Amino acid sequence: MNPNEKTIFTLDELGKIASVIKDFKFFVQPKYKIASASPGSGNTKNIGSTNKIDTLINGKGIFSELGEEVYNDYWMYYLTNDMAKALEIPRPYTNLKSYLEYKQKGINILAEHEDEIKKLSEEEEGNEETENGA
Repeated sequence: MNPNEKTIFTLDELGKIASVIKDFKFFVQPKYKIASASPGSGNTKNIGSTNKIDTLINGKGIFSELGEEVYNDYWMYYLTNDMAKALEIPRPYTNLKSYLEYKQKGINILAEHEDEIKKLSEEEEGNEETENGA
């Protein structure tokens, strides 16, 4: 018998049904080890993953070397075009290279104002003590 999609089998004939898929490989990896730096789809913030089987199985995605902290920071603040448009701001970054540039720019701005920040922080701490009645 040559079954097709309309062939009806009984439970006793279950073993005769040819599977359409076989040779499964199961793997488990932390998400950051298989994630990519691009969304999984074009219009949402779904985190994409590598599409190479060997990279998936062995957990050798782009963030596996960078670490979970970089992965978390990258995706926590990632904005799609629509998200940035809704906030009326330019997208801070779109890939790892522009992410690095964005983060360095932030560090440079803070470094330029380090002394002022420390002074203001000390003043803030003094105000907290006064406000708390100390």
